[in-house]
Amino acid sequence: MGKWLDVMMSEAAGHVVSVQGGGIWNEAARLALAEGLRRGDGPDALEFRAVVYRTGPNRNHVRFRESEMQRFAKSFEGKPFLRNHDTADIGSRDGMVIRSEMMGERMVQTIRLTRKRAMEEFAEGVIDRFSISWHFSGVTCSVCGEDWLVCEHVLGRRYDLGMSGREGVCELVFEEPEGKEVSAVNVPAVEGTGLLAELSQLKAREAMMDELMDAVETSKGMAEETGGAYVQSELSALIAEMRELKDAVEASKGMVKETGGELVESELSALVAEMRELAAQNEAAAVENLVAQSGLSASGQAVVRLAMRGKAREEVGGLIEAQRAAEAALAQRNVVQGIRPVTAAMMTTPEDRVQSALNWLFGAVDEAVPAPGMRSIRELYQAITGDSEWRGVFNPEYAQLAASTTTLAGMVVNALNKVVRMHYDNLATYRWFETVVDVVPHDGTTQNVQLIMVDGMATLPNVGEGAAYTEAAVGDSKEVMSFTKRGHYVGITLEAIRRSDILRIQAIPREMVKSAVRTRSAAIAGIFTANAGVGPTLADDSTALFHTNHGNLGSAAFAAAEWKVARQRIWGQAIPGTGLPLGLWPTYALVPIELYDTALEAFGYGSGDVGKPNTAGTAQTVNPYGASRLGDPRPIPIAVPEWTDADDWAYMVDPRLHSVIHMAYANAPQGGGHPLPEIFEVASETGGLMFTNDTLPVKVRDWWGYGVSTYVGIGKNNVT
Repeated sequence: MGKWLDVMMSEAAGHVVSVQGGGIWNEAARLALAEGLRRGDGPDALEFRAVVYRTGPNRNHVRFRESEMQRFAKSFEGKPFLRNHDTADIGSRDGMVIRSEMMGERMVQTIRLTRKRAMEEFAEGVIDRFSISWHFSGVTCSVCGEDWLVCEHVLGRRYDLGMSGREGVCELVFEEPEGKEVSAVNVPAVEGTGLLAELSQLKAREAMMDELMDAVETSKGMAEETGGAYVQSELSALIAEMRELKDAVEASKGMVKETGGELVESELSALVAEMRELAAQNEAAAVENLVAQSGLSASGQAVVRLAMRGKAREEVGGLIEAQRAAEAALAQRNVVQGIRPVTAAMMTTPEDRVQSALNWLFGAVDEAVPAPGMRSIRELYQAITGDSEWRGVFNPEYAQLAASTTTLAGMVVNALNKVVRMHYDNLATYRWFETVVDVVPHDGTTQNVQLIMVDGMATLPNVGEGAAYTEAAVGDSKEVMSFTKRGHYVGITLEAIRRSDILRIQAIPREMVKSAVRTRSAAIAGIFTANAGVGPTLADDSTALFHTNHGNLGSAAFAAAEWKVARQRIWGQAIPGTGLPLGLWPTYALVPIELYDTALEAFGYGSGDVGKPNTAGTAQTVNPYGASRLGDPRPIPIAVPEWTDADDWAYMVDPRLHSVIHMAYANAPQGGGHPLPEIFEVASETGGLMFTNDTLPVKVRDWWGYGVSTYVGIGKNNVT
């Protein structure tokens, strides 16, 4: 494969140009967007244009070829927009680049934000600095045109270009750049180029040593053996002394015997002896440093040290190369064939490359496209398992990684977990229930969870001076929530692997997560449709959830006027144990898809809605639901995908103020959020279905419970 590295480059001058939708992006526009998002009627997506890179000299001394800039800019289209270059976490993705082009010396991109969090931060002025990252095939020196990693020029230094005395700064020219991603950052700076910085320092130190050694060479008339590697501070002092002594000797020519030349010569002899001792010490240190940095194993380094006894430093390179070749031959089995060996400097391993290729094959969109030889799951399967005869078993003799019988299954599960996270984030339609459900903590077991609503302490009585406090009369609404384990396994057959059936393989994680999320959605939707639409019977009073006795059941069709009735109905529900009204407005309107647009219109969503026509059609009246007020949030319509009745609708208060429907997950006892379904690997590739049925099974499990704690704060209209 080619010589590819990942490098991130920041543009300190990056700034927002404009926001799609017309008008000028100024403080007034920013405040208007922020207010709209706060009210809940902001855009579903937001597009803006930004300068993310400028050509020309920069403090990092890096550039691209002018002839490649348009193609390079175009390659960013369709790439993700992240935060802080975090490509490992799908949660860091805020949108994507939909257009990228060069406009003069500026790379201008149109970026679409799709997450509410990102749009809010954009409106707050947080997202205003940008950084790009890219792939490249090589790094060329701008001075000599050769591979910079092996040429003699130092990054940032000025050199004679050999053209009428012209000088130029050594810059890195990135060859064949390809866009990877764009990120929002706090302080734009070069990231991910630590290797290049270290190489620059190394080359600068080598240049300094060359200058010092040139000075030593000029003193050979007084000190015959001055070669080798020396501590720079000591060597500088010695060179200064040598130069002074040389001047003294020159001045004393012809009078050496009469004017104390013997003293000068004795000092010179002592100096030469001292330099010889330092040379020996530093020669040994230089050899040790070369051995330590050789990349050899500990035993290989010991072999080289033993062989170096009595030999000059110039011979260490040949010994290291010989030992490196011997170790490479022994390790040949553990190297993935056809893939360029990955060095420590690249901060990756062959296993990482194979894992990244598997992630890509299973559909991870943020992975770099693998080399052609790694785009086939057939090839990866044989490299990991060594199963060259397609018997469905692990064969260590031919395995090309340091693998075991569980390596393939483990890597597949890693890939599935990453892709499941990606698909989970994209299933907003079927995750509607997450906004109306309270995820409760539990003791970590799967014992039944007792749901207790304590609402009997609506007001506090007066306590006189010195008087005793009275015990509160608490009204409890108790319901039980039990856990149910759900799941299945997906078999990746040997035939699918052998055919490298990428489309079929990518469909597996997508359908796994869709089935899990749809199951959760259907369970919560079923609370409203159970028992002919009146919901489950509550253990607390042996009455259906939606009942006239509970003051939460109606029969009128959805309309703005009927929403007013429903609001009053919820407001007036009695708090158990007190007789006092709940005093909360419903926040969520749950409707079938047929009523969703009607609800949007009723609540004033959409541009230009300033009111509703009066009965005569000659004027507009106010829309009381078109804005949020303190304690009275703007109603939020939610389309429930499982509801098939086109007329029935329901309503609920905000679960953060008063929770009604609850869920608990076996793998998230801390509560507070909805976890991903669990993915498990097969125990061994030499047993189970892999052995008997040529099938690699991957199991998905979703273990959770749900229930209703009270009828207060929820209502429904079954339209007749």
